[in-house]
Amino acid sequence: MNSITKYFILISMVAVLAGCQKDFLQMPTSSATTLDSVFSTAIKAQGAISNAYRRAIPQGLPFANTWNAMIPENLSGAMNFGFSWTISRNIILNGMNANSTNTDMDGYNNNFPSIRQCYLVKENIDKVKDMSADEKAVVKAEMQALIAYRYTQMLIMYGGVPIVSKSLDANDEGSLEIPRSSLKNVLDSVVKWTDQSAAVLPSRWANNLIGRMTKSAALAIKAKALLYASRPLFNTATPYLDLGVNNNLVCLGSTNANLWSQAAAAADAVITEAEAAGGLSIINTGNPLDDYGNATSKLNNPEVILAYKFINTSGATDNWGELPMNAFYCSRYWQGQGNVLMTHQLEQYWKADGTNQSWPAVGTTRPFSEYTAKVNQMEARFKASFQPWEMDAWTNPGDANWRNNSTFGSGPGFGVARISKFYYKAGGRRWFEFPIFRLASAYLSAAEAYNEMGQSTKALEKLNKIHVRAGLPPVTETNQSKLRAIIQREWMVEMFNENYRLYDIKHWKLSNIGNGIIGGAARGFAFNDLSNVKLTGNTNYTDREVYQGFWSSSQFLNPFPQTEINKGYLIQNPGY
Repeated sequence: MNSITKYFILISMVAVLAGCQKDFLQMPTSSATTLDSVFSTAIKAQGAISNAYRRAIPQGLPFANTWNAMIPENLSGAMNFGFSWTISRNIILNGMNANSTNTDMDGYNNNFPSIRQCYLVKENIDKVKDMSADEKAVVKAEMQALIAYRYTQMLIMYGGVPIVSKSLDANDEGSLEIPRSSLKNVLDSVVKWTDQSAAVLPSRWANNLIGRMTKSAALAIKAKALLYASRPLFNTATPYLDLGVNNNLVCLGSTNANLWSQAAAAADAVITEAEAAGGLSIINTGNPLDDYGNATSKLNNPEVILAYKFINTSGATDNWGELPMNAFYCSRYWQGQGNVLMTHQLEQYWKADGTNQSWPAVGTTRPFSEYTAKVNQMEARFKASFQPWEMDAWTNPGDANWRNNSTFGSGPGFGVARISKFYYKAGGRRWFEFPIFRLASAYLSAAEAYNEMGQSTKALEKLNKIHVRAGLPPVTETNQSKLRAIIQREWMVEMFNENYRLYDIKHWKLSNIGNGIIGGAARGFAFNDLSNVKLTGNTNYTDREVYQGFWSSSQFLNPFPQTEINKGYLIQNPGY
């Protein structure tokens, strides 16, 4: 067994390491003795490499504990914020606030320890004595791709951000407070980093090494950055709010149609590499529920390009490792019960025959038997993602953990349905591996880009690869604006709860973003004459306003923490 194989077996055991290993960043990294010791052998360097993966990949996922739930989905209007103590509630009702440490989901400052960890590995891996030059080159490419991923996510959330080019510590006097780079410079850096990494990284690895950064994963990072750069929020001469001479921090300064062709080419490169060399594919056996369920839930399935492989078997309930998004084990996971489906997201799903479902108008009360009939008519992706009231989960038929009485608890007493995505045929497994990139996202990226280029035939080809897999009839619409709306709807359905929707609707600049999506009336189903939903014996349901969400144009991008702004080296995003 060679040294590089050994350290990736360690990565697959990252849950064990996370529980027992001293955090590498707590070591006195200014000490050459410490660094020399850590990177003296491949075995000793494994912890630092593993820690880089653990820190860098879960950007945007719950960063404190299960009470955070899946904040982006809460803020986007797809899911209810849950209970009064949740982080999401204050942001939804009052908007983002630069003075709050919780306003930016993952936490802006949390990005840089992970970036530093990657640089420490990249800068010191050459010290390892029992790794070949080729093995070290792969490690460097991995670290650079992880840095690019973190910058892609920051680009999407903040626009231009400070570019750190090496590991920094207290000895770097005068260089710790780095000003923001332009949006274009960040984008160009991500493209350069991912191109360089993709040239070194392999296409695939043996099954016991799954979780390692591949060429497909590096290309997926590039494709995501280019897609968001192409959309209306950034690809314009007129920023969403004026920042004067600093507008280049929040927009590209012109509308560049060529960006869409770059985004299409990047998405196609992901598809070609993943399918031709990477051994990946869109799962389509003709059983839509099974196919989508496996694509989003089955460990190491052939549709996942990169996943957050944090395996928690400890039973701990205070971190990402267990169910921050689901109603599983209701007596233990309170916030999961609060995360229920809201009406706007429900309306994105099609019926199984490809037509739109007819849901009741706001304020209209209908028999509960109609609710049951209508949810049973829905497409497979709905059934793979939700568990309606008074029903066992479609995802785990016959499993006691997913019966109606097992997932019914002290939730908000309303909502369209409970969340069950990521647990298809999972049984009693509490943890799951969050899919950072699925191949489906590359197809949707290509479909969106080709439609914006006026190439509807290619757009439909890419779109229908995903739409038809869901058991739906092919889309045939060729009108650009109508097809755009269909593609956007497909994003919201296919990638629900996968850390896309909030940023998609902002970067698309949807016209109704402040009127029923992020801001305005947030709707959900109430039951039994606007009383609480019951385990059994519900009589009726009503679509009603649950709360009024806050929206202002400042929220197209997140604020930087005011504590950082006060230091004088950062320019705040407009409106904060």
